Amino acid sequence: MQRTLRTAHLVVGAITVGAFLVTGLVMYGHEPALSTLDWGERLLFRSRPIYILAAGLVNLSLGIRYALPEGATRRGAAIAGSLLVLLSCVLLFFAFFAEPMAGRSPGPFSMLGLYALFGGVLLNAAASLRRSPQGATR
Repeated sequence: MQRTLRTAHLVVGAITVGAFLVTGLVMYGHEPALSTLDWGERLLFRSRPIYILAAGLVNLSLGIRYALPEGATRRGAAIAGSLLVLLSCVLLFFAFFAEPMAGRSPGPFSMLGLYALFGGVLLNAAASLRRSPQGATR
C-alpha cells in the first residue's frame, strides 16, 4: 500500500503540475483577453491555476518521502489523508473549467477541492506525529 500511494502521489503530482501549465495556455488564449475583464473576474481565473499548482506540489512533496506510520489508527489517518489530497487535484482541475469558464463565482468544486487538500494535509501531519518516549531529550 505504501509503494502504491507513493507512486500515486508522484504521478498525480506531476500530472497536476502539467495541468497547471495547460491552464496557463488556456488563460493566455481566452477570449475575451483576461486583461479586459474586471478584477473580480480576473481573480476567478487566476486563483484556480494557483489552487491546481498547490495541490500538485503537495502531492509531489508527499510522494518524495511517503511512509505509512505504524499503528492502525495512524495508518488509517494517513491513507485517508492521502486519498483526500489525491482527490483534491481532480476537484480543483474541474473547478478551473466548470466555474470561471462558465461565468460562475466560486463553487462547489473549488470549495470541496480546497477542503480536501486542507484535510488531507492535516490528516497526514497528524498521523506522522510521534510521542517522545518518557525521559527522552532532543
